[in-house]
Amino acid sequence: MKPIISETVYKTLYELIIKHRSPEVRQLGEELSKAEIVKDNALKKDIVSLNSIVEFIDGSINKPVRMQIVLPAQADLEQRKISVLAPISIALIGFKERDQFSWKMQSGTKYLTILKVVN
Repeated sequence: MKPIISETVYKTLYELIIKHRSPEVRQLGEELSKAEIVKDNALKKDIVSLNSIVEFIDGSINKPVRMQIVLPAQADLEQRKISVLAPISIALIGFKERDQFSWKMQSGTKYLTILKVVN
């Protein structure tokens, strides 16, 4: 499975990668290099993108988590707005409802299932 990202979001994320240097940003860059880039209007509504509200299950917790993926300046944990540079956001972006996959994080491998995406 490779992530699917719109042209505008790709450009925005690429600019973030240039400005920030960290292991997470490097991981985001690796994901972008594998991504299929599509026209903005061709991105399906069930694909996780920037500003998406996504509900997913982390197999280790086994209860749904709901959050919105936003730019770093808009991140606010109390409002469940998570930076696109956060490891969980990098894991989810570009994937779609019903996708199931494993993702290596510092805390170990996570088994994720995307339940719902709202764009």
